[in-house]
Amino acid sequence: MADAANGAGLHIRVVDRFDNAGDRPLRSMEVRLPEGPTFGPQNLRVTIDGREVSPQGVSDADRRLMRAPFDPAWEQRQPREIITEWDLSPEPAGRGTVAASPLAFYIADETALPLWQAPSGVFVRGGPNPMDASLTVIAPSDFRVLAPGASLKPGTVGNQVAHRFKIRPNDDVLPYVVAGRYLEQKIRAPQGEVIFWTLQPLDTQGAQAAAARLASSMRAYTDFFGPASKSAAGVHSVETPSDLPAEFGEPGDAGGGSFPGGAILDRRALTQGVANESILELAEYELARTWFGWRVRPRPEAQILMGRGVGLFGLIVAAEARSPDERRRMVATILNRYDESRRIAADRQLLEPPVGYSRVERISTGYRAALFFVALEDLCGRDDLRAAFQQIVRARGGDEVADEELRAAAEAASQRDLAEMFRTWLNRPGIPEDFRARYDNSTSTGSGN
Repeated sequence: MADAANGAGLHIRVVDRFDNAGDRPLRSMEVRLPEGPTFGPQNLRVTIDGREVSPQGVSDADRRLMRAPFDPAWEQRQPREIITEWDLSPEPAGRGTVAASPLAFYIADETALPLWQAPSGVFVRGGPNPMDASLTVIAPSDFRVLAPGASLKPGTVGNQVAHRFKIRPNDDVLPYVVAGRYLEQKIRAPQGEVIFWTLQPLDTQGAQAAAARLASSMRAYTDFFGPASKSAAGVHSVETPSDLPAEFGEPGDAGGGSFPGGAILDRRALTQGVANESILELAEYELARTWFGWRVRPRPEAQILMGRGVGLFGLIVAAEARSPDERRRMVATILNRYDESRRIAADRQLLEPPVGYSRVERISTGYRAALFFVALEDLCGRDDLRAAFQQIVRARGGDEVADEELRAAAEAASQRDLAEMFRTWLNRPGIPEDFRARYDNSTSTGSGN
């Protein structure tokens, strides 16, 4: 349940119901709690069958991973109800994936909810994704609300509306909420429908041009990465009333966020115009995170490679769908941006948690991650890399993924030994000279994402 009573913050209440179907009593379970430094949770409270517990940290590498004790022990074939609730006050240091204001609010990040981990064991069943789930969003009556699952009959809580959603079993997408006092503009483009939610009316001509581009890009992603979900919802582009931090480019550039099949763009992006090239690239980057970020979740050590890297590689996938020349132009653009960012801060390894990386180090390393996928496509061939990505999405949907799964899928599809290529790109900073020779002579600078 998400409750936005006054727009200043959010109150989150998550109720999980479990059965111990194993062969032994359990004395604790591990959970990945919401990311505190990003979202600023306050008044965090965890209760098990009405008794409050204090989770303890278990991993220095993963700060979210905690252990909740059971006292008394959780016996076999016994149910348990665990309630996690907290107040959420978004902070400006985060990626811009949680926000609340009197005009709108959203929770659009896979780390924003607790994920309970299955107990360790040889024949363990279960995992962090629920078998059955429902979502209630309490919002002012004039708010539009977007969330996953089937919409049920709404109710009321005081003078607010309780929007209810039933999330299908085995749906690989984590819950998210986007809500606000939005104007809605639906545009049917040749490649699909694009839905704009904005706080002010959009220029019709610009909206139509943006819709055609974004629908085409989303079609290219679906062709390359595979179906994102079982639903056939259109592409969403949503304005947020606040300024969001930019992952790439200058600190003052427009920022964004993502949710499955949708991009969140800050108000500065809408000021520049939805058909502006840099804003279209920002939206395309966020839309690519539908697959690697929401459908498949990168492990902590693969956040840059399988998160930022795939998102930026999505710009190249979308460009290639427009023409081969556009692909070369986009690769050269990202190579130029990599060189520019590396003058400020050297890139680092692609396979370690980016917690200790500075912002500029994350930028330069993220650009190299995107170029790694270009090199992988050049070596394996487009069809084989496409088959590898689709295999990962099918097999690992709703689960975490890292470089091992990527290499196994790419080697299986291409029948190549990719060990040396992975070692060269993932463990050593810099761009191999043979790659640079292929793309360095292309002409493009382009505006930044």
